[in-house]
Amino acid sequence: MTDTEVLIKNLKMVAHPEGGHFSESFRDESNNVSLIYYMLQKNEWSHWHRLTKNEILHFYKGDPLAIYISKDGIDFTSVTIGENENFHFVVKANNWFAMQSKGQYSLIGCTVAPGFDYKDFELAPTDWKPTNFNINLG
Repeated sequence: MTDTEVLIKNLKMVAHPEGGHFSESFRDESNNVSLIYYMLQKNEWSHWHRLTKNEILHFYKGDPLAIYISKDGIDFTSVTIGENENFHFVVKANNWFAMQSKGQYSLIGCTVAPGFDYKDFELAPTDWKPTNFNINLG
């Protein structure tokens, strides 16, 4: 088994609607906070999406992860976690974002408070990307 197959099995991960694999690892009884494991493998990417809440991304293992963010659906910025002592990033509420591993795989954690709810999640249409986005994600 490859490292990613072992992680997917041991962390009980399943396919995520935005791409990659995930499993919820914590949700408190009052739904004040939730935490998931999330993994992208080589040639996978997290489709453009946004939440109505802030989401904290924590780097755990593997290769650095590129995060692309668009506040307005036109321009974008990017940040990489897992390199240069940068191990977490906060995606602000209502910002569009997509992610891609810069190697074989990236395992991260995603924390949302109050806890994640799919009603707070919007997945962009299949071919959507910010107008000025010029990077090939897959």
